[in-house]
Amino acid sequence: MGRRSGLAETEEDVAQMTLAEIDKEIERCHKGAFAGGAAAKGFFKRLVWMEKLREQLHGVPATRRLWRER
Repeated sequence: MGRRSGLAETEEDVAQMTLAEIDKEIERCHKGAFAGGAAAKGFFKRLVWMEKLREQLHGVPATRRLWRER
């Protein structure tokens, strides 16, 4: 995992996570993205990235998301 944040920062980091761990991180990012605030866009970008990797690694279809549709 990423050293500074304690979170997965690379595709390799995510590949080492279990599906349950990925789902938990996606849930955290979803809450952050849709709660508003200064960090919302960062959470949103991470949410999209994590969903894309979950689809590649575990076959769970990623939700199509656009920032302006939040």
